[in-house]
Amino acid sequence: MATAINWPYSILIVLLLWLLLSLVKRVNQSWPKKLRVIDLMILPMWWSMEAMTFQSTHYSVVGPMMCMFLIWGIALAIYQTFGTQQFVIKRFLLNWWRIIGIVTLVVYVLVIVMTLWQLK
Repeated sequence: MATAINWPYSILIVLLLWLLLSLVKRVNQSWPKKLRVIDLMILPMWWSMEAMTFQSTHYSVVGPMMCMFLIWGIALAIYQTFGTQQFVIKRFLLNWWRIIGIVTLVVYVLVIVMTLWQLK
């Protein structure tokens, strides 16, 4: 496993980092308008999910999730190419990263709930 930090502390680190970035976004006037906090929090959430799932079940959920995101990216590229008849790389990457962010957040909450439920 890639971390020596126990999974409850990884959740705390992700929450503190999310609050810090939200505060910086509110205070900083030069924050890019299209950049959301969740866009920056995807990698820390993956790290925390890796710590939670591996330490509690000795199985990692991040690898299969990345394969799923890769397949979704291929499907989105095919849709933009053949469905809308125009493929714009900037729009593709923005849409794909936003989809990854939303799904990662939902899976992260579910992993937290399932890990805490497993402890009961």
